This record gives sequence, structure tokens and C-alpha cells, in this order.
Amino acid sequence: MNNFSREIKDFFIIFFIVLILFFIHHFLILAIFMNEKPPLISIYFFNYFAVLFLLSFFKLNLYYKLTTPLISFVILTFIKMLSVVAYFIYFNNYEDFDIKILVYNFFPVYFLLLLIEILNIKKSLNNI
Repeated sequence: MNNFSREIKDFFIIFFIVLILFFIHHFLILAIFMNEKPPLISIYFFNYFAVLFLLSFFKLNLYYKLTTPLISFVILTFIKMLSVVAYFIYFNNYEDFDIKILVYNFFPVYFLLLLIEILNIKKSLNNI
């Protein structure tokens, strides 16, 4: 039970980090980009749920031992990268946003959450 509560605590910590990052990012966007505002809510929802998806399946794989941790990380990262490509294709084709501004606002969030994701996976692998 202690391990489960620690995992839930990690997800809440990620949630609060994302929330704080969103408000800081939103404040900076209001100060810098006055004319063209990127879809910040979409960016943060996508990145947050991508991290939750990857971490959840990675931890389930550690528990059920379906594949090795390296193979599961590579497969899940590949799925995450394909979903990022689909995300950009959607915004390029169906939404009226400047794709450069979307990229400038998407990838800092993506890489910060990727760092949190990797640190969380490292911590999970150290606990095996």
C-alpha cells in the first residue's frame, strides 16, 4: 500500500508542477505575445496526459514484467513521438494558429515534462 500511495503522490506532484508551469507560461504569453496567443490549454493537456499515459504504462509494465524496462520505454516514447506529430498535423491543417508560435510554446513544456518523466522513471527503476 505504501508503494501505491507513493506513486499517487508522484502523479499529484506532476499535476501541481504542470499547473504552476501553466500559470507562469500564461503570464509570460500575455506579456510577450499580444496579438497571437497559442493554445496553451491544449499544449498542457496534451503534454500532461502524454506523461501520465507513459508513466502509467511503464509502471504497469514494471509490475507485470511484460517486457524489459528499456524496450517498454522505447516503445512508449515512440508512441508519444507519433502522437506529437499527429498533434502538429492537426493544428497545421485544422486550426488557425501560427505553427511557429505553437512550436515555440510546445517544446519547452514538452522537454520540461520529459525531464520530470525521466527522473520519475529513474526513481522507479532504482526501487526495483
